[in-house]
Amino acid sequence: MGGAVRDLLLGNRPKDLDFVVPEPERSARALADRLGGGAFLLDPGRGLWRVAASGQTYDYAPMPHGLEADLLRRDFTLNALAVSPRGVVVGPAIARYDLEHRLLRAIRKANLWDDPLRSLRAVRLSVTAGLRLEPQTEGWVREHAQHLRETRSLPAWERVAEELNRILLHPSAALALHRLERLGLLGVYLPELAAGIGVEQQGAHHLDVWRHSLEVLAQLILLFPQADPALRWAALLHDVAKPQTRQWSPDKGRYTFYRHDELGAELTRQILTRLRQPGERVEQAARLVRLHMQHPPQGGRELRRFLHRRRKELPGLIWLQMADMAGILGYRERMQGLRERLQAIQSLPEGTAAPKPLLDGREVMQLLDLEPGPQVGQALAALLEAQALGEVQSRAEAEGFLREVYGPRRREG
Repeated sequence: MGGAVRDLLLGNRPKDLDFVVPEPERSARALADRLGGGAFLLDPGRGLWRVAASGQTYDYAPMPHGLEADLLRRDFTLNALAVSPRGVVVGPAIARYDLEHRLLRAIRKANLWDDPLRSLRAVRLSVTAGLRLEPQTEGWVREHAQHLRETRSLPAWERVAEELNRILLHPSAALALHRLERLGLLGVYLPELAAGIGVEQQGAHHLDVWRHSLEVLAQLILLFPQADPALRWAALLHDVAKPQTRQWSPDKGRYTFYRHDELGAELTRQILTRLRQPGERVEQAARLVRLHMQHPPQGGRELRRFLHRRRKELPGLIWLQMADMAGILGYRERMQGLRERLQAIQSLPEGTAAPKPLLDGREVMQLLDLEPGPQVGQALAALLEAQALGEVQSRAEAEGFLREVYGPRRREG
């Protein structure tokens, strides 16, 4: 029932299946035994059970008030469909019309208010399922967005993050985010991005900060459809600090945005932490935002140094920079240089970016007569960079390099 029936009728394969049954636990355990999966209580308050097997989830819910009452409590007509054991589709009569015209229609206005996430889900479904918001429903979503802004009675951030991630991973992510803005929801969930609406940049930028961010995200997905969530978040947030750092420069005759990359990295970290994103994703996106203005040199020793110091962010950083260039009027010709850097990076011998240390920390401490501490880490980092640049290729050269650069540090005492 629900979204699974909707997806099937729209010609899409559902990822999850929902069932309404008299005894959820019994049905869930029986299916788990048959599929070799596991059954567990998902929501004790509502009596929901879930079965996970072979990458598919099956949810079982009780039917205390009857099927019709259950369907009428749902959010949209296309999510209020069910299939009987005999294969008969039941639901609101108007759902057939909505299905034929690919309309997303709320069952009742009050249903949107029953769950504060439903207006955000409306935007996500409109894009990921290829639906158009029914006009009255669109008006209700706008009202609901205003209600959320005024009351701040928001859903759990984990649920918000799930919807935003599903939007961001869709090929039409930029369109969905534009709809969030148009319906008033961007300021509810991503106010830092909403602050860029109407913030003109001038110079080479023909779009305001917000629309440039959307354009960069769209360009990234076009150039590199395999971009992971961290890279997509970085594309969306790379200029998030520009509204705070914008200053008019009489000498330059335009606005400047000094340190927007550094402040933007911190804002990215705050936003993604609020959205309960995994720690590695938070840090990766923040690093990409901080480095997005640092373009790779043409080649040789400096390119190797660039590669070594930013190996965790490559090649994603180059893809981000190419998307950024594509989003600036008249800068597309500069993308060729970035493409050449990307090809050069990809053609470097395997292991160039992350050489195996020739000496370990214990050996460095013994060689330089050091106690454990930051100096050991600094020496190891310098040695690894020298290896990446091809300046050190053996243990003997490693020892000579460290003696020359650091010399023996005698312990005091």
